[in-house]
Amino acid sequence: MDAKNMDFTLEELKILAENGQKDLQYAVGYYYENGIHTLVDFAQAAQWYEKAAEKDHADALLHLGFLCAQGKGVDKDDRKAFTYIKRAAETGSKNAQYNLARCYEEGIGTKQDYEKAFGWYKKAGEQGDYRAMCCMGGYFLSGQAVPESTQRAFQLFEKAANANIPAAQYNLSILYRYGEGVEKDEAKADLWLAKAAQNGFKLAKDALNGQQE
Repeated sequence: MDAKNMDFTLEELKILAENGQKDLQYAVGYYYENGIHTLVDFAQAAQWYEKAAEKDHADALLHLGFLCAQGKGVDKDDRKAFTYIKRAAETGSKNAQYNLARCYEEGIGTKQDYEKAFGWYKKAGEQGDYRAMCCMGGYFLSGQAVPESTQRAFQLFEKAANANIPAAQYNLSILYRYGEGVEKDEAKADLWLAKAAQNGFKLAKDALNGQQE
């Protein structure tokens, strides 16, 4: 059920959600968080997300985690945010798994742990999350938490770059330019740099501007 594309008014949706159906409860929260057919109300969003979260609704748990991390509608609480995001990830949601990896990577609400971060990126990547693949590529490139492998980094960046992930496109251009993990190819390096810049990636835009000066 896609809350973004529902045609119900808020009042109609709330009536339907009163039956306890978690997808509908999540949708009410989404309406309040995004101001759909109503004013933005983060406190109401949090209350409705909580109803669905009690039934382990992955998106409700994830959004509740974001609200706690940002202090919107609820007290800012990184530890609570981490707990909600972890519960969401454990449902199998690749988006939640990606965000849990970021929590471990950045030490948000938990101890910084690169090995756990990589493990959750891997789970998300195995489900086709290209952002996670890009992050995994960075780990293989630096040798952080996993053995360094420019070839593996290249493979992951290439997959993510073809899925239009700007950071992966930029990193792929670097590998082509210096022949790391792949045969050196200036033309392909320029091509991927341009794509990353077109997608708004700042490092790529700065690099292109430097070439033109």
